[in-house]
Amino acid sequence: MMVTICFGGSVLAPEEPNVSLVKEAARAIRVLKSERYNVLVVTGGGGTARKYMGAAKILGTSGIYLDKIGIDVSRLNARMLISALGNVAEPDPVTTVEAAVRAVLKNKVPVMGGTNPGQTTDTVAAMVAKASRSDVLVFFSDVDGIYTADPKRDPLAKKIERMTTVELANKFGRVKTEPGMKTIIDPVAAQLIERSKMKALFLGVEEMGRLPEILKGANHNGTTIIPVSE
Repeated sequence: MMVTICFGGSVLAPEEPNVSLVKEAARAIRVLKSERYNVLVVTGGGGTARKYMGAAKILGTSGIYLDKIGIDVSRLNARMLISALGNVAEPDPVTTVEAAVRAVLKNKVPVMGGTNPGQTTDTVAAMVAKASRSDVLVFFSDVDGIYTADPKRDPLAKKIERMTTVELANKFGRVKTEPGMKTIIDPVAAQLIERSKMKALFLGVEEMGRLPEILKGANHNGTTIIPVSE
């Protein structure tokens, strides 16, 4: 089974490195590898990236250069996870989708951050999942699924347990993007998941240790995206 996992920066480094969750992520990946899963990983930038990008914006930095700063930080988070994974991972963050696929063919776990300005790590993860023909794309964030509204702002927001790829694209596919944006999924990634008819899971950090059993069909408290044609 081929699995692409996207760890949001809010998971690995919300404001500073979360060592315990990095260890938990590494344990889950090692279990998957021991059970003969092929795993590809993308990491976000998190609060650290937003701090650097915010400072650079005050200094008058352009949008493209802000994106480059975010990419650098996401790759730093990738390197941190590689440190926890040890020899099951490629020794350095891969920087292209093609390199990620080649690493899997060598039986290594590729870990990557951002790639190009204008692309979020959500989009990178969707591209990697498509290129590797992953059976499922898993997003981990500090929100335990997709809700009818932002649950951090709206106490009446309700979790959506199942959505189709079309419903996902309709809900998120028209959101305006900007450097350092914080949303459960960006519009380009949502559209790519819909076009590729890709199964996806949106899970909270509390499910991380259960990922191997969830991929085998166990219940979870997140949101499942079901691939369907319009």
